[in-house]
Amino acid sequence: MLSNFPKSNISITNRDGEVLYQNIKAVFADNMFLIEDIKLIFEEGDIIEKMLPNGRSERYEILKTGFTEGLSTIPAHFQTKVRKIIKHKAENIQGYTPSIINNTYSGVANLQVQQNTHNSSQVMNIKNGLDYEQIELILELLKCDKLKNEIPAERLSEFEKAKDDLESAIQRKDPKEKIKPVLSFIKNLIFTCGTSALSAMVVDQISKII
Repeated sequence: MLSNFPKSNISITNRDGEVLYQNIKAVFADNMFLIEDIKLIFEEGDIIEKMLPNGRSERYEILKTGFTEGLSTIPAHFQTKVRKIIKHKAENIQGYTPSIINNTYSGVANLQVQQNTHNSSQVMNIKNGLDYEQIELILELLKCDKLKNEIPAERLSEFEKAKDDLESAIQRKDPKEKIKPVLSFIKNLIFTCGTSALSAMVVDQISKII
């Protein structure tokens, strides 16, 4: 099934600058790489470089990666969440040392920890036992027209209402007791109607939360 999607040519480099793999094919969508070669070994913090048609390239830091078993016509693959690396002009100034703040939020005691580190960045937003950042990623995938087109017309209104309910719940930072039933409904609907790699990705991401 992934063969039906346009693929990017990527290379993977570890945090020490060592090139691990070159000329790997991957599907890229919504800050997520889908990589079919399940023999590759890489981890969070490594760098993916994607070649563009104009000869330039874009670099992405791997934030989270996980193996996904095959489902029906969708082969086993890695789902790799990334963040684009933007090189600021200040980094080219001699003697400049980037200072990046790591923030950790806890809904239990309203605790925030900040730590300055070199060449690293981490943001965690955990409240009420839910990873709202991950749910926001799912919401962005739900907004894709490709996914919407897989929903039958007679169930489209249900899908749109559930999507709106989820977005409102995220904005209010509702507790998991209110959000998980909405996610469960969306998961079951997409699992029943979806056929693409994108729908499989959404089902997998929701399953990890509920």
